[in-house]
Parts: sequence; structure tokens; C-alpha cells
Amino acid sequence: MNKNVLTIGLKALAMLVMVSSVATAQSQKTGGQKMADKKMAKQSTMQKREMSAETQMSRAYLHNYNVPSSGVAIDGYCPVAYFAANKAIKGKPEFVSTHNDITYHFVSADAKAMFDKTPEKYLPEYGGWCATGMALGDKFPVDPTNFKVSNGKLFLFLKNKNVDALEIWNKDAEQIQVVKADTHWAKVNK
Repeated sequence: MNKNVLTIGLKALAMLVMVSSVATAQSQKTGGQKMADKKMAKQSTMQKREMSAETQMSRAYLHNYNVPSSGVAIDGYCPVAYFAANKAIKGKPEFVSTHNDITYHFVSADAKAMFDKTPEKYLPEYGGWCATGMALGDKFPVDPTNFKVSNGKLFLFLKNKNVDALEIWNKDAEQIQVVKADTHWAKVNK
């Protein structure tokens, strides 16, 4: 299959998934309300949600890093566990560190200490955005359980019912994917 066609198709699919999610959420917010007073209450609620979404969005782009509204990177998964156990394991709030204004949770005091000693060693590539998305020239969200540790680096990937970006990443030579992703990351991470 032509790589340009595949790239365009993946971008279109990702956009379709995001648009579909937004449309579904919007239809759920407005469905079934007929009375004017309920509509007014709904508008007030929607305004609060929009303000909350703006807050979440601003948090998501903290220093161009993918940080969810919780403020905890990698959705609370321990960055050290990817390397030490080759598993995605949720960290615990009692073992917490902050690096470059970004909060991370860890599975243990030992994992926290390892991170604190050399944080750059454990940080996900591309600010925690999907590596395949970065190679395609875009920022895609990730599923923290869909990852790859290669050459001492942690790569995270999008995964949903329509797309497994790790599978796409693995179809091409990794060094080519890394060069593309590194190039785009250098452009967006200024």
C-alpha cells in the first residue's frame, strides 16, 4: 500500500474518531430536554463544562507535553515500571515526583528514587504523545498500556477500537519512524 495513502488514511481515521467522540458527547449533553427552564439549566451546565474543557486543554499542553486534566502524566502510570518490569503499572499517589512542572506517580519508593536520580531516562518520548502520530506530523492521545521500550526509550501509542498505532509503527522500520517523529517533535516542541 502506498505510504502516502496510508498516512492520509490514518490522519482521516484519527480525525473521524475524534469528531465522532465529540459528536457523541454533545448529543448526550443535549438529548431529552424539552422544557425552557431545563434548557437554561443545561446551558449553565454546558458553560461550566466548556470552562472545564478549556482548563483541561490548557493542562494537556503544559510545555507541549501530554498531561491529562488530572495533572498526572501518563494517566498515573509509573514511568519506571515500563523499563523495570516491561509493564504498564499504575503508580500510587503516595509516591509522587514533579519534573519540569509535570507530576508523575510511581509504584514504590524505589521507583520514585530511580526516577528522581535520572528523570530524563524514564520520560516518554515526544512529551508522552503518540509516537506514530508524531511520525505522521500530528499529536494523537495515547493509551498508556500500549507502549514499546526500544533502545532505552519509552514510546507510547494511541489505541482504540479502530486504531492500534503500535501496530502501524511496527510495520515500518523503526529508525525511519523515529527520524520522522523526532523531526516533527523538534518543530512542535519549541
